Amino acid sequence: MAPVFKSTLLAQLGWTWRDEQDRAAVTDTNQWSWRTALNEGTQPGEANAIWYAMGKTLASGASTEWLLDALPRPLFGKTIVQTFSSIKALWLANHSESGGTLAMGGAPSNPWSGPMGSATNLLRIAPGGVLFVAHPGMGWSVSSSAKALKLAAESASVTYDIIVLGIAGTSP
Repeated sequence: MAPVFKSTLLAQLGWTWRDEQDRAAVTDTNQWSWRTALNEGTQPGEANAIWYAMGKTLASGASTEWLLDALPRPLFGKTIVQTFSSIKALWLANHSESGGTLAMGGAPSNPWSGPMGSATNLLRIAPGGVLFVAHPGMGWSVSSSAKALKLAAESASVTYDIIVLGIAGTSP
């Protein structure tokens, strides 16, 4: 059987807001949802690779760089390396309950700018926060000069999950 790769990107927000106005109840209930499926492939609207690391911890003031063209992953007692040439979606969850902010971006060499737009810009994920960004069309490019995704713990230690979905590249 040939391998099959399918992915779905989903973001959803729902609410019910109830208030008393002039002795009458006013209710606003709504739900917003965005969903797209990516079939297996290397074209716009397709993906063929995923990589993830769960429960990673950074001490306060510490940082790490994930090289998007050489992401290690344990599998069946061995380590495989996942490479990407394009990132279609990125998920970062900061599991810290208080204090620790997770900063993304600003690698000193070969920085990947992706959704930050510039190699010097940072995105910060507050304690308990989640960042989900998607570019399901072409994706954000990964190259030898734009491959380092820096994550840093600010103010306190941070435990985080990271998931990367995109187009597989060739080994570095």
